[in-house]
Amino acid sequence: MATGVKVSTAKWAGVTKSVEGDIAKASTRTMDVVTVGLKGELRDQVLKAGMGTKLANTWRGRRYPVSGESIAPAAFVFSKAPEIIDAFDRGVAIRPVNGQRYLAIPTENVPRATAGPGVRGGTHRMTPAEGETYFNQDLKFLTAKNGRLIAYIDAVGGFAPTILGQPMPTFRRATPKQLGRYYRTGKAFKRAVRVAMFILTPTAKLPKRFDVDAAARHWVGQVEPIFTRNLSALS
Repeated sequence: MATGVKVSTAKWAGVTKSVEGDIAKASTRTMDVVTVGLKGELRDQVLKAGMGTKLANTWRGRRYPVSGESIAPAAFVFSKAPEIIDAFDRGVAIRPVNGQRYLAIPTENVPRATAGPGVRGGTHRMTPAEGETYFNQDLKFLTAKNGRLIAYIDAVGGFAPTILGQPMPTFRRATPKQLGRYYRTGKAFKRAVRVAMFILTPTAKLPKRFDVDAAARHWVGQVEPIFTRNLSALS
């Protein structure tokens, strides 16, 4: 007659379930902290780089599962402007496209053009074509260092009040009379001057402003100590 011994852990089922519940709660709380912390650090990088709250707030964070608790939760932190973030994270070089030889980088002298119908956002610096139309003259060019060119116009300087009432230098198109008087005598009442509008360069390298990997490594390293504290708090 066969004999046997039955061993059961049934009486420990309740303890096991309780322990699993504590682990799930501590794990989920940990991932909540990591998600918020990593998102906050990445937003701070953007703000410290002086690139504004709009770009900073493109960083978003989600914890999975979205609701409830899990022994193995996960955090997903991402930007809704990945191309911009990646460019300044890697410090990429920008080159002309569509057969163009130069990139046109506007100077502070370039007027702002109001966004067109249906375009969200504020204003942008005029493009070279818009600048030529605005001043009713073709851009002229001077050779600069490192294969660059300076695109300029002949304009008359003046001042216009800003919103705060402070004078701000502005430029307007020089008339043929002003140009002729200046070039003949150099004594026009308001002399036409060369105003640099664009720097034309074959390539431009963006400065590295962010370090996404460093922020990620920092918060991955915080998972274990945060989890340990959260689990100890439940004991």
